Amino acid sequence: MSEEEHGTTVLVVYDCMVFLQGLVRESGPAVACLELFEREEVELLISNDVLLEIKDVLTRPKLLAKFPRLTQERVDTLIKTLHKKAQFIGFVPRRFEYARDPKDERYINLALAAGAKYIVSRDTDLLDLMDERKQGAKEFQAEFPTLTIIDPVAFLKIVRSLRETTKGKGGAES
Repeated sequence: MSEEEHGTTVLVVYDCMVFLQGLVRESGPAVACLELFEREEVELLISNDVLLEIKDVLTRPKLLAKFPRLTQERVDTLIKTLHKKAQFIGFVPRRFEYARDPKDERYINLALAAGAKYIVSRDTDLLDLMDERKQGAKEFQAEFPTLTIIDPVAFLKIVRSLRETTKGKGGAES
C-alpha cells in the first residue's frame, strides 16, 4: 500500500535547488515546499551526501552576494531544522548510475534507499527521467516504477489533493 492509502506522511527528497530557491525567495513553490517540511506535512529524507551539497551550494560566496535573502544565519537555521526534523539515511547504496549527470545520482539513490515516492526538483536532468520521449526514461520508469520525479508546483498539487482526500475520508490533515 502507498503512503496515501495508509494516511501517513509522504516520503520525499528535495534536490538542492529547492532549498536554494526556498531561501532566496519570499514566496513561491520552493518556499511552499520548505514550509510543508517545516510543518511536518511531508517527511523529508536526507543523507550526508545531500547535506554536504546543500551546505556547499548555499554558502558559496557568489550566491551569498547575489541573493540578499540568502544569509549565513538562514542557512544555519535550515541546517539545524534538517538535523531536527528530516529523516537521515545513513547508508545509501548506489543502485542507480546516471552518466548524464552523476551529481544527481545522490538524490535518486537516496530516494530508492529510503522508499521515497517523490523527488522534487527543477533539474532538467532529473525531470527528463519522467519524460518517456527522453533517452533512458522508459528504462528508468520500468526499473523504479514507484518513484516519481516532479517539479515543486506539481508536488504541491499532489499534497493538496492528498489533504483533500484525507479530509474527505474523515481523517485529520497530515
